[in-house]
Amino acid sequence: MHSPHNLRDAVSSIREGVDHARAQYWRVRHYKRLNEERDAAFAAYKSQSPRCLHIGAANFDIKNWFNTDLAPKTPGVYYLDATKRLPFPDCTFDFIFFEHMIEHIPFTAGRQLLAECRRVLERAGVVRISTPNLRNILALISSHDRETETYLNWAVKTFNLPQEPYPKAPVVVNNFFRSWGHQFLYDPETMRRAMEEASLVNIVQEKVGVSAHPLLRGLERHGQAIGDSINEFETMVFEGAAGE
Repeated sequence: MHSPHNLRDAVSSIREGVDHARAQYWRVRHYKRLNEERDAAFAAYKSQSPRCLHIGAANFDIKNWFNTDLAPKTPGVYYLDATKRLPFPDCTFDFIFFEHMIEHIPFTAGRQLLAECRRVLERAGVVRISTPNLRNILALISSHDRETETYLNWAVKTFNLPQEPYPKAPVVVNNFFRSWGHQFLYDPETMRRAMEEASLVNIVQEKVGVSAHPLLRGLERHGQAIGDSINEFETMVFEGAAGE
């Protein structure tokens, strides 16, 4: 004969299983709807020229671009998981842009994303990547110039980090590595090598907002959130072309 405790445990287990199954069912339906909305929007967009893909748009949708994000909250921004195969045909886009996004996915996924960008770019297409510069972040430990001190003071105040008697640089660097869901931070050499591995060519490092391509100029918005000078200190920008 089963004890009351065993019966209660069995009922509780069944309820948990049902709740999990129900949650999974609605999750599948939710993402199915988001995928269908994106695909319908892209079907209408693909006749546009030039075609431009914005990955990780958050609330910063760019006019006349196809804006996407993992968790879209703004009308005109569509669901896209950048860690998976991009849901677009080969040679689709003239330009691709993502800002402060690639550092939020693992290194393997980042390399895969770059390869996918190469695949969906037109032959003369260009991808522009803005991301934190690991070299500048690590240099906070050893540099003592005015620009470094300004950044450290800003970070300690903005993120309410431990202050004196603790040195500022170690707490700021640790916070940068562990906060905001950062997964992998690139230095210029690692970014360039990852782009080369993805068969991107004509790789150049640019300044924030600067590009030889008019449609890629002035795209960065991160400075609106943290200040232009702070953004220029921590951010590096790379462009690479699909080639022939």
